[in-house]
Amino acid sequence: MKKFATAFALVLLVPALAAAAPVPGTYRSVDLGGTLLTAHSSTSRVFPNSGLPQVFHVQSWDGSSLGTQYTIACGIQTVAFVPDSSFYNVGTGNGTIRYHQEFNGGTFTFAPGAWGDGSGTLNLTVVDIQVTFVSFTPVASRANIVTTGTFSNGCALRYAVGNGSGVCETPFCTLPATYPAFLDTNCLPTRQYGTWGNVNEIQMNIDCATPTHPSTWGQLKTLYR
Repeated sequence: MKKFATAFALVLLVPALAAAAPVPGTYRSVDLGGTLLTAHSSTSRVFPNSGLPQVFHVQSWDGSSLGTQYTIACGIQTVAFVPDSSFYNVGTGNGTIRYHQEFNGGTFTFAPGAWGDGSGTLNLTVVDIQVTFVSFTPVASRANIVTTGTFSNGCALRYAVGNGSGVCETPFCTLPATYPAFLDTNCLPTRQYGTWGNVNEIQMNIDCATPTHPSTWGQLKTLYR
């Protein structure tokens, strides 16, 4: 029943480029009419079918190359998810099982685009997955993902996925070269096991709100005249 269950974990690292400030705004993926590329993802694990800690890795996909636009990676899940089988019939093997995953930390990097560019650190990445079964066989996997982070200059990032889909997992398949490598907890591509999938319907928001400055003494005096 675990097949496809951890196909995500959303997911940004690109070659270092001349830094420019990120540009505030809302940006959507190409499948929603925007210019942000959709992505491929992988989630590593210690053993072929399971094992914590798990580590996610997401890279933009332009149809031929990974990571040309962005990478989100290295968030770590240390607590096992608890399946919700409320809509699954254990007798017939039909229905859906829901999984909730939380990954702490990680990094992101964006190459230049309408959003400017830049890199930073992630806070918490939350992944909610729904796996559909027919006669005990998983036939579809869908995920919603939200992650937040902070650029090195203080701007805030919010990256949300409305439609992630699982592709396959070890030991049933071999990770294709068109999907991000399995990372270990040191963010190195040393692992052999995990899941992978596609990341679609993305909406990204960058907020560089100007902080509120303390009032001057002159302004305070006018309040008490």
